Amino acid sequence: MYRDKLPPCNNACGTNEKIQGYLDLVKRGKYLDAYALIKEDMPFPSVTGRVCYHPCEQACNRGQYDEAISIRAVERFLGDLGQALARDVVKAGTPNGKKVAVVGSGPAGHSAAYQLARLGYDVTILEKSPKAGGLNRGGIPDWVLPQHVLDREIERLVELGITIKTNTEVGKDVTWDDLKKNYDAVVLAVGLIEPNSARAEGENKDGVFYGLPFLRDIGMGTSKVKLGARVAVIGGGNTAIDCAREALRQGAVEVTMITVEANPKEMPAVPEDLHDMLEEGVELIHKRAMTAVLGSGKVEALLLHPARFAGAINASPIVVDREARAERFAVDNVIIAVGQRASLGWLPDEFKTERGTIRIDKFGRLGDTNFFAAGDVVQLGSGQPLMVVNAVGDGKRVAFNLDKVLRGEALQPRSIPIDVIVDLNRMNMTYFPHFPRVQQALLPATTRRKTQKEVIQAFTEEQAVEEASRCFSCGTCNACDNCYLVCPEPCIVRSVRSNGLYKILVDYCKGCRVCIEECPTGCLEGVPELDFDTGVVRMDTAFAISQGLHGRQAEELRNLADQPAKSI
Repeated sequence: MYRDKLPPCNNACGTNEKIQGYLDLVKRGKYLDAYALIKEDMPFPSVTGRVCYHPCEQACNRGQYDEAISIRAVERFLGDLGQALARDVVKAGTPNGKKVAVVGSGPAGHSAAYQLARLGYDVTILEKSPKAGGLNRGGIPDWVLPQHVLDREIERLVELGITIKTNTEVGKDVTWDDLKKNYDAVVLAVGLIEPNSARAEGENKDGVFYGLPFLRDIGMGTSKVKLGARVAVIGGGNTAIDCAREALRQGAVEVTMITVEANPKEMPAVPEDLHDMLEEGVELIHKRAMTAVLGSGKVEALLLHPARFAGAINASPIVVDREARAERFAVDNVIIAVGQRASLGWLPDEFKTERGTIRIDKFGRLGDTNFFAAGDVVQLGSGQPLMVVNAVGDGKRVAFNLDKVLRGEALQPRSIPIDVIVDLNRMNMTYFPHFPRVQQALLPATTRRKTQKEVIQAFTEEQAVEEASRCFSCGTCNACDNCYLVCPEPCIVRSVRSNGLYKILVDYCKGCRVCIEECPTGCLEGVPELDFDTGVVRMDTAFAISQGLHGRQAEELRNLADQPAKSI
């Protein structure tokens, strides 16, 4: 029988994009279909195609074989295609007469508003900043995500009928009671907007900046920062890397990143971003903590002490050896990028956690209210990596849960079992030659460090097709026709060579398993013989979100244990 498994890329994606599905469509030249498929789960593929830390690629089975598929680059190819369309492929749902407010226009808020509009809600986004975009606008530099790309995705929200109110701050311009009174439901996607302190003496001196505000002011066009020649960046994460690279573009000559981590491998940063930063000339100092900012009114130097984590790397307190001799490190400016926290003074105390985040249940709901929360503001400390794609997925799930509550449906956890295919032995690797990954071009390091031009270049159409063609289509039918060609009996038929249109004539099948052995993707498997009311069984489509979604066979298999024994 045909039974689709879940590809590991789909499973690893924070918003469960149907990655195998759109890669399959791209390699067949069906770009618009592929874009439409990705838009079911992702409102802005042109954004995530640039900024996502691609956990899908880390899970890609091809990485065990040669090199993982460059999924993010193909997603960007599709996102840029969508940006060029006069009208988007999605439309607002039939109005249901209910109003929802979404507080925050970052990845989680953008995603929730997008899905709610598709469900027919009258959605209003309330954004504190003068421009919509949240973290995408104020935390990601132009040379990673150009402003015009984000602007176009914001326009797409407006085209769906979503109202965006900027310069509107909850707790100041809108109260908690206003939200309860004026909307049927509310999604809180306020993010982590306040920078953490390094707890060093003298942090209040002139010339000391904090990571997220530093990037946010530049992104919003309100920055008045003038950096000196020597800049230090405190921290070892992705925000710190963006700050270090941006400092070069803001005029710094020497930029040094100072981290507690013992080596680059311990740093909680994307390896390729770290590589690109070093290529641009940023220096690294490890196993040090800044304990004081020195200077008369303005920063002149930093005091550094040896430091380490007390336990697990980046998950335990930092131990500073103050008995050791301190180092004096001369700088003109320091940028502190050691994480962020939420600003929730307006939130009732009953909905706050001890960590200063929003208290929710497993469905993203605040108690028994019609308030929901999504994104970094609830994921901080949960063990979930704080990534754009995870915030998008959180916003999507909360939107559908909110919809169920307003329609009077009970919220229940998903209990569909999944079979993620991660063992290459479950596929026939004979059919997959080794091919190198198609590399995205980068601007030269010597020139890009002084420009806001986008560093990573887009795939051409030919490159996107070539890279998509490397996909194993793990566990799902890719219409290779092997089963149709190798079957010694007229057991497998199809009208068109396409996913979901292969059929097994069970009355003729002898159970020789040739089709199973020759299936490259592992979507065919043998099962005990079953009685069917007809001789034709339809396969599951490659885009099924669960096993047996479109096939009767799965139902038969689920009930197999309850069927009486057969006389053979």
